[in-house]
Amino acid sequence: MRNIKTAIAIFIVVIISELLNLEYPFYAAIATIISMENSVTNSFTAGKNRMMGTFVGAGVGLIFAIIDPKNAFYCAVGIVFVIYICNLLKWNKSISIASIVFLAIMLNLHVGESPLLYGLNRIFDTLIGVTVAVVVNYLIFPPKHEYNLHIARKTLMRRLTDAAEEVISLGVNGDLKDLKKDIADLEKFHELCKLEFHLTKDHGQTMNHIEEEIEICKHIYSHMRMIQRLYIEQDLLHDIPNTKQLDSESLKIVIDYHIECIFKEIESLGLIIPVTSTSMN
Repeated sequence: MRNIKTAIAIFIVVIISELLNLEYPFYAAIATIISMENSVTNSFTAGKNRMMGTFVGAGVGLIFAIIDPKNAFYCAVGIVFVIYICNLLKWNKSISIASIVFLAIMLNLHVGESPLLYGLNRIFDTLIGVTVAVVVNYLIFPPKHEYNLHIARKTLMRRLTDAAEEVISLGVNGDLKDLKKDIADLEKFHELCKLEFHLTKDHGQTMNHIEEEIEICKHIYSHMRMIQRLYIEQDLLHDIPNTKQLDSESLKIVIDYHIECIFKEIESLGLIIPVTSTSMN
């Protein structure tokens, strides 16, 4: 949908540029593309960085264009000033855009054209592009991060329960790559939802609760991974002559400890494991 929304935003920007008779609709379109992100908040942030960079680039470009536009030496010196100012203001993510706007003013300025008017037009173009991107992203097919978060959470809990049942009932543990990926997916959607604009009153509490669940899932994964490594290392040592191994009783104690931890963490999530014993067979 981000693909479709970008196309819609570009269509709107080009129409607006024609209605307002903008001289360089290219800059508004570029701002739209850069600001179309995977969430409304990220669109706003990208647009904000673009605007800040445009102000710095236009300001420095105005000064140097008055002195001597298209001068190679002043272009180089101006870039130094642009980067320095962005770093000074801690606008690091605006450096590239600021540099581009500065060079656009220095290199595209026509003879007799006002540097001030050209700079103001670039700021106006950017503002139009950013605004269209944010509005389109918010109103047209808004990102379903909360729905994706719900699905990712259900998927993770189901896989976590299945893996825990396998470990606790059978004392074995298969491939944990899918479980690790599910935890990463839940983290990703959690971060997106946490930053999104349309927040409900209990949104903060819900996000904090899910964050706690993610940490618990990571703990469970760590215990499962440890059990997996114990079995693998024990098998490897078994194949090497004259190598000291854990006796079966010691191995059982260590693994039972991790199983008990898994069981407690699973219970803290409110999940049920249909097993009768937490001990290894």
